[in-house]
Amino acid sequence: MSTTKKKEDLKINEKFYFFSKKMRSLMISCIESRVERNQSLYGCFKIGPFYRNHGLMVATILRRSLLSNLEGLAVVFVQIKGVKHEYSILKGVQESVLEILTHFKNIQFKTNQIFYKPQIAYLNVQGPKIVYSKDIQLPASIQCVDPSQYIATLAVDGKLKIKLFICQGKRFCLQTSLKFVIQEQFKEILNLKSQNFLFIDSIFLPIQKVNFALEQPKGLITENEFIIMEIWTNGSLYPKQSLFKAVNEIIYLLIPFRKFESIPTLKKSKSWFLPKSNEQNHQETLSKINSFQFRKQLSSLDIGNLNLSGQTHSYLKKRQIHTISDLLRQSKKKWVYLKRSQPTFFQEIEANLLILGFKIRQ
Repeated sequence: MSTTKKKEDLKINEKFYFFSKKMRSLMISCIESRVERNQSLYGCFKIGPFYRNHGLMVATILRRSLLSNLEGLAVVFVQIKGVKHEYSILKGVQESVLEILTHFKNIQFKTNQIFYKPQIAYLNVQGPKIVYSKDIQLPASIQCVDPSQYIATLAVDGKLKIKLFICQGKRFCLQTSLKFVIQEQFKEILNLKSQNFLFIDSIFLPIQKVNFALEQPKGLITENEFIIMEIWTNGSLYPKQSLFKAVNEIIYLLIPFRKFESIPTLKKSKSWFLPKSNEQNHQETLSKINSFQFRKQLSSLDIGNLNLSGQTHSYLKKRQIHTISDLLRQSKKKWVYLKRSQPTFFQEIEANLLILGFKIRQ
């Protein structure tokens, strides 16, 4: 092999190593998370490090993806017994049909599945009664974010019999455009011309607000920068979950443009730029994890860094448990109570702490 060829291979290997080292150092850390109210979850994340100017590019793409590309659930159209149009008034019902449709528009739903056709829910109530979103009979795979959302007030002679069609979508859709789309897409399932369906302007957006700022490491003059990103969701998505979904959306968008090139195999060498053996890296990682300073920093992290479900996270936050150290400080009595009252939450918390090398007091 010629000297020129060896030098070229050396440069390629060096670039590939620094690129892979950079990728290994990337992280997403939850700085703070809280439940502001039933329909508002907040999360603050630190993402990076990135090369200078790359942070702004990544943050802008993430923010736009969060605000426009994430899917949500909403009531798209309904069928009310005895009602032909939205300007009708029902006997024994305080609200008009138009007001009831507005209340349906504001109800938030959550699910872990993907739907390709409208999901049907039912509301069948008899007065006297104050009707809330918890009175809706939903499919098993869909849950209501806030069961206390108001729908209507019924007198003694009041009655509501409604069939709700819940769809999955993106952004905001007007009823005029939705009616045409639904009619074309599901004409074999639904006969919109012969039945009185009332369409609603649907808000599928699960993200309420996104802010970001760029931060450089304190006391260091480097070319690296971090993204500090704040995310508010409507409760149907956990902020950390929405961030990962936004990342996946961006990846799926760019994959068709990717050019697959073979990366040269790294040969064994004593060169300083080649990565260390797996065994040596493993030993270094273990020594860092077992150090007191590392475990102290680990316990100070927000519980948003744990792989917890939205329900478990909300349960802990409402009880003023914000960090891993707050979890570890819980008494034996509290753990016994949690194990009996919420066994699923207990198992989830215990599994996450065991991964980090911590044990629950028992």
